Amino acid sequence: MNLDQGNQQGIQLPDLFGVARRRGKLIAIVSGAVILVTFWIAMALPNIYTSYAVVLVEPQSIDKGLVNSGVRGGELAERLGLMTAEILGRARLSEIISDMNLFEDEHEDMERFEVVQLMHSFFSVEPVVTELEERRNRNQEQPFRTFKISFQSDSATVARDVTQRIANDFINANITRRTEVTAKSLDFMQDEIDSLTRELRRVEGDIGDVKEANVGRLPEEYNSHQQRLQYTIGSLRDAQRAFDAANSDAAFWANQVMTVSELSSDVNPTSPTYRKRGLEIERGGLLARGFTSRHPDVIRVEAELEILTKQLEGEGADGQEILSQSEQSALAQQNRAELRSKASQEEVKRLEATVIELEERLAQTPAVAEQLDALQRVYDQLYASYQDFSHRRQQADVQADLERRQLGERFRILEPAERPRQHSSPNRILLLILGTVLGVALGGGIGLIAEISDSSIHTSTALQAALGIPVLVSVPKIMLEPDRIARSRRILRESLAAVGVVAFVLIGGVATYYMVNGVRSTNPAEVETEEPRGSATEARFDSGSRRG
Repeated sequence: MNLDQGNQQGIQLPDLFGVARRRGKLIAIVSGAVILVTFWIAMALPNIYTSYAVVLVEPQSIDKGLVNSGVRGGELAERLGLMTAEILGRARLSEIISDMNLFEDEHEDMERFEVVQLMHSFFSVEPVVTELEERRNRNQEQPFRTFKISFQSDSATVARDVTQRIANDFINANITRRTEVTAKSLDFMQDEIDSLTRELRRVEGDIGDVKEANVGRLPEEYNSHQQRLQYTIGSLRDAQRAFDAANSDAAFWANQVMTVSELSSDVNPTSPTYRKRGLEIERGGLLARGFTSRHPDVIRVEAELEILTKQLEGEGADGQEILSQSEQSALAQQNRAELRSKASQEEVKRLEATVIELEERLAQTPAVAEQLDALQRVYDQLYASYQDFSHRRQQADVQADLERRQLGERFRILEPAERPRQHSSPNRILLLILGTVLGVALGGGIGLIAEISDSSIHTSTALQAALGIPVLVSVPKIMLEPDRIARSRRILRESLAAVGVVAFVLIGGVATYYMVNGVRSTNPAEVETEEPRGSATEARFDSGSRRG
């Protein structure tokens, strides 16, 4: 009976048993083959050991109110991503491969960058969120303060050593990055301070040049120039009045000189000619009275005559008339008045020039003040920036010292990498379960296909359905003794063959397992002897971290 005929009459339990009896061998062969192949493959897969280290991100140990770190904190996930990209970069992984002689077999068939990519695929860096943080931030992005670094290798020792080295690289990279950031900040601040210092000196020089080129027109001299201008204007008025008074006095004494000159004549007793004539008359009278030339009166008169004669002769020689005392006095007053007038005129001119100069200076002062104000604004801005950068430079010094002493945010290995005692993959039990399920399903499917494609009639019911006539008699299969013996021998041969195949696969799978993974000792004494070597490696990495 095929399944189509069974479906018309309904599939019954004896029919299923019949299908199992007829196709059981095929189903068993296919299922067993799949299961055995799965077993061999599972045993042929190499053991992969996973070692991990947990790194704790400790916050700054100094109160941020006292000292703020000079390194921008940002999101830890972002910084961790950048550090992961740097540490797990091609150059760093290539260095680890060379130092630890990893992937020696792969180098024969793969390029260097392919080996590095292969090693990169064995790394995993993921955050660790505690259950308390997960409950607290269930609907938000999960913050974390720890992250886990894991590495897979076919060697437990290599997995541990590489994981510990990468964990130490994270610590060193964090220290180096923070110190480099603070050092670059210091260098930047110092460069800016030097640049601002040069600019300040340049602006100071420009201000000095402007002041030197505009002496007397500077804004700070404006008030003094105004006061000086007012004082000079007052002095100019006084000088003008003095000049006018001197001119008036000179004119007055000139008139006096002219008046005295008109009054001076021969009848004037003060005139020398008049005096000489009187002395000659007096000398004649003395001589007439009989006085000799030795008489004192005669000697006095002649002496005075001699003086007057010399005066009159001197007047004739110089072409100037001998003036009387009144004329001389008036003329002296006139000369003094003219001198005062000339001095007052010169003072007026000097004061007028001073007024013009002061007015020009006052007129030019606003332009100079505007120029100086522009330079002063630039100077004030530069000086404010200089003070700000100087203050920031002091803060950067404190921040750099904070990072050098590792008092800021730092990474600390919370759980160091350990040598795994059991492999993490492959999960051979799971593979065998999946293989068994797949084998049974594949075997059942093939058996079902074989039954569907078979058009033979195996039961009376199927025959009656096919012919449409009732079946009167159904003769069962008769097994004679030779048939039973032959069937028993066939079953025995098939069973032995199956046992042999299974044994071969099992032994081959176990042999393949030891060939691939090697004979690893499970003796606790031998395991303990390997642990100190790993500890020494960790200590070496830790010491390198401290040196870094």
